[in-house]
Amino acid sequence: MAGQLYDIQFACTQYLGLSSENEELRLTNAGLLESKIQNQPKNQSTHSGFQVIPTVAINSTYHFDNNYIIINTGSADGVEPATAVVGPKGAVGIVHSVSSNFASIIPLIHSNSDISARLKSNSYFGQCTWRGFDEGIITLENIPNHVEIKPGDTVVTRGSGGVFPSGIIIGFALESEKNQSSGFQEISVELATDFKNVHSLYVIKNQLKPELDSIITQTQEWIGK
Repeated sequence: MAGQLYDIQFACTQYLGLSSENEELRLTNAGLLESKIQNQPKNQSTHSGFQVIPTVAINSTYHFDNNYIIINTGSADGVEPATAVVGPKGAVGIVHSVSSNFASIIPLIHSNSDISARLKSNSYFGQCTWRGFDEGIITLENIPNHVEIKPGDTVVTRGSGGVFPSGIIIGFALESEKNQSSGFQEISVELATDFKNVHSLYVIKNQLKPELDSIITQTQEWIGK
């Protein structure tokens, strides 16, 4: 497997495709997903130290500018704000608010969503944001014009902020538009997750994020930003 990223969501595909799901099955899937994340080579992931918590979406929207998802797990289950959420096909969003037994998620289809992402084929990175027009399309920004984009190119999480592990699929390139004045192009990306159909989800908590945040803060102070 050298030189290849794990497409983490595939760890559970054979199970999540089943029509009958229960708590035992979700726990099994969470264990498989956590194992895949932990076993990635360090040069292909933010770090090991991720905990996976299975959950279920009990309320969600997809037709607003600021959509949300409510899950039926909370702080009593170990869920914390600013932790990643993924589904069977890819990235879903980031936990926003948490109570004892529930939590809200800012999904990728939210006006404030801003996910560090990269092209899997060549590792050029930028930011994924949602423009609010189509719940199935997101935009990858800040990719240099000279980078060749092919329809179907895979876009994955970069993992730079320590929220998402590196390599979680976000979606697939549709087309790009180059801006000659800025030197960068914007890529339309078809989301892997269908936000009209979210159910079994997984919260991914990076137990090393406080350490990463600390070193980032120290570095920013050092360079004067």
